[in-house]
Amino acid sequence: LIAKGGRGGRGNFLFRSSKNTTPKQFEEGKEGQHLNIRLELKLIADVGFVGLPNVGKSSLLNEITNASAKVANYQFTTLEPNLGVHYGLILADIPGLIEGASAGKGLGIKFLKHVERTKILFHFISAESENPNEDYKIIRKELGEYNKNLLNKSEYVFLSKTDMVSSDVVEAHVLSLQKISEKIIPISIHDWDSIQKVKDLLNKIEKEK
Repeated sequence: LIAKGGRGGRGNFLFRSSKNTTPKQFEEGKEGQHLNIRLELKLIADVGFVGLPNVGKSSLLNEITNASAKVANYQFTTLEPNLGVHYGLILADIPGLIEGASAGKGLGIKFLKHVERTKILFHFISAESENPNEDYKIIRKELGEYNKNLLNKSEYVFLSKTDMVSSDVVEAHVLSLQKISEKIIPISIHDWDSIQKVKDLLNKIEKEK
């Protein structure tokens, strides 16, 4: 119970009598409690997509679900979390985080609150990045500074937008990222095989749910 309601009054119907069948008498009720309340919505999702801006999170969400998240070739296309459903899993595309997000930069606090309510993290790093390892560290640093418990969530790392660079660059990035995380999954929304790998992983997560 947040606020207790008032006591109801009595209408003229209850004041009828044999001598007065249409009374004008009535009794007002008592006011209830008045409160000003601020509520914060935190999404609850099985999998949260995190990463720097413009790393392909929304594109993948659209590809594997019926979501229609806005996609464009500029940063901060996503300003609110987008949700999609893959069979029994709820997927949340969290807007891009930047360095300083844990201190509120780029609406970071607002976005990080949603990460708290996800069970598993899909961490996206663009293959177009000049330093994928540094990109990975930036996001992990912001997650940890906001809430150290976020670093304990299960995490899968995806090297996205692999169609935008050569195979040699992809291979070099994967080898470099494997120094940080054992399992790196290269993906492109234009490559059916890599999309199928994501779907297979989601199916595995669903079975273990």
